[in-house]
Amino acid sequence: MGSEDGQALIIIVLFLIVLLGFCALCLDVGHAYLAQRRLQSSVDAAALAGAQELPDVAGATTWANNYGSGGNNNPDGLDSVTMTVSTRCIASIPGCSPANAVVVKETGVIKTSFAKLFGVPNFTVHASATACSPCGEKPLDVMLVLDRTGSMCTDSAGNPDPACNDMENARNGMKTFLSFMNPTLDHVGLAVLPPATSLATKCSKPPNTASYDDPAAPYLLVPLSSDYKTGNSLNPASNLVSTIDCVKANGNTAYANAIDAAQAEIVKDGRPGTQKVIVFLSDGAANTGPLYYPASSPYLLTPCHQGITSAQTATAAGSTVYSIGYDVGHDICKGENKATQARSNESPAITALQALQGIASTSSQFYNQPDAAQLNTIFAEIANDILHGASRLVDDNAS
Repeated sequence: MGSEDGQALIIIVLFLIVLLGFCALCLDVGHAYLAQRRLQSSVDAAALAGAQELPDVAGATTWANNYGSGGNNNPDGLDSVTMTVSTRCIASIPGCSPANAVVVKETGVIKTSFAKLFGVPNFTVHASATACSPCGEKPLDVMLVLDRTGSMCTDSAGNPDPACNDMENARNGMKTFLSFMNPTLDHVGLAVLPPATSLATKCSKPPNTASYDDPAAPYLLVPLSSDYKTGNSLNPASNLVSTIDCVKANGNTAYANAIDAAQAEIVKDGRPGTQKVIVFLSDGAANTGPLYYPASSPYLLTPCHQGITSAQTATAAGSTVYSIGYDVGHDICKGENKATQARSNESPAITALQALQGIASTSSQFYNQPDAAQLNTIFAEIANDILHGASRLVDDNAS
């Protein structure tokens, strides 16, 4: 009997050793899990911080490194933490110029307390996160306003350009902008100057001044719409894309009514709670105005100053106005005498460049393309600026 009691004691001791070993191992595994969660929080913060700086790849990398291991969110309880930061394009998310996502990966080592008794001195833990920006998560109501005056079909010397390269650059720029938009969230419309004689003739060349003098002539060619894309590709059959492709250039320049029409559409069809934006492009100084206004109207006498006033009114109403000066040179703005239809310099004097700077809501929202080059980069920069901060974490395997 005594010998049997001794055998039971040995079995109990062995069982307790094994049980304590399992408990100790569970404690180490629990610590490793906690460390991995801390590491995951670190990579999440780093990826989101970096994505806020896109499309600036260098800035995105710098900020991700600041918020990852060795930065503000260095995980506690981990040794030998290493981090890699990379940028990539996710095709399923609108806009990629040159990247729309930041990928952060971290690896760390946690020393064991009890598992080392079983030959496991440490655990290696991993975490990764991908954040996109812009992600198309911020709903927008955007009106594009296009100067399609005759100078959009001339070269830098003012000679006729049958290919209308400036106009083609503007078209491509606007379509680049649309590529960044998410039609499930973002509604976009188009206004032009000069206005069309009617919506039925929106693809015809506008007359030099006659359409300005018709109070019924439409500046708004396409109301706010959301059918401009199919999947990730532009929809050429949509009203917006087809109109961008078909509008022709001719006529003189008057800014204000087109800006008024864009803001009126935002008020009429804009959605509550969305960011309101006007993107205005012109290549020259205003030099005319509608003759149906009184002779003393600033729309006639000071059309550039009135363009600024109209834009400031839109800004005060909550819209953000971006302006693009395209090969404007140093053109002087001119007003029009209603009685004689003669033109003279505005008073106070103002250049096209100054007018377009004043139309933008802030100085940082004015973009200048001083020569007849592609506009894709500027429109991409504006799209990214509008969407800046619309970052979120996405599946690491997103393609």
